[in-house]
Amino acid sequence: MRRQIEHQGCRRGRSTSRCIRMARPKRSSAKAAALPDQSWDLRVGGCLDPASGLATLPDHSVDVVITDPPYEAEAHTSQRLVARAGGKLEVEPLTFPPITEEQRAASAAQMARIARRWILVFCQVEAAMKWRAALEAGGAVYKRTCQWIKPDGKPQYSGDRPGIGYESIVACHVPGRSTWNGGGSHGVFVVNKGGDARTGHQTQKPLALMEILVRLFSNPGELVLDPFAGSGTTGVAAVRLGRRFTGWEINADYAAIARKRLAAAREQLEIGF
Repeated sequence: MRRQIEHQGCRRGRSTSRCIRMARPKRSSAKAAALPDQSWDLRVGGCLDPASGLATLPDHSVDVVITDPPYEAEAHTSQRLVARAGGKLEVEPLTFPPITEEQRAASAAQMARIARRWILVFCQVEAAMKWRAALEAGGAVYKRTCQWIKPDGKPQYSGDRPGIGYESIVACHVPGRSTWNGGGSHGVFVVNKGGDARTGHQTQKPLALMEILVRLFSNPGELVLDPFAGSGTTGVAAVRLGRRFTGWEINADYAAIARKRLAAAREQLEIGF
């Protein structure tokens, strides 16, 4: 699970390079996006590239969008302290550029155009209203801001303010009746941040969390999109749960990792692992 920003493929953060031109949403026939036989497809490049990005997909051609776009500039200007071996604290700058308001608006408009059902966007709490406004401007209907609680989230090492042990997930839906598989349960997901094998991506999401979201907001056989795919955790969750997946990743190294993980998930599914 943000602009064609250069970021790791269109997901919360990731890479970098030069910014790409962004395309305005265009309307086209509403037929499902074609996928190769293996039921997943990951494209290397920016999701806002007008020639090869989201603009190439027909209207209402994916069922659900689950994505983790790049952070806002605020997260890049704050010192990001991480604990190293022996408890030593070091500043670790984010390695991908922040999303711009132009990129937010462009990606939100495309997601609202091509989705048939839900659109879930991870973000800082400070950006939740911005993502809501951008998605509503694209024609989506705001439903709820969910929360991912991180029991093992890092403390506020500076000690001068409360730490942040959660991330927000803005949940919007296309116009019309919305349904999900959670009944009346709360949109609060308590999942440890750590535990998975590390892929090398700074903002890697736990597979357990992504499987919860895929299971609750999509159905078997549906097509899940992550335009900021990173190391592919959204896609792995989708494949493991019998959904189809398509996505973009701007960083070739992360895309290679994601493709390897997706292929392994598909192989495990086929042998009944």
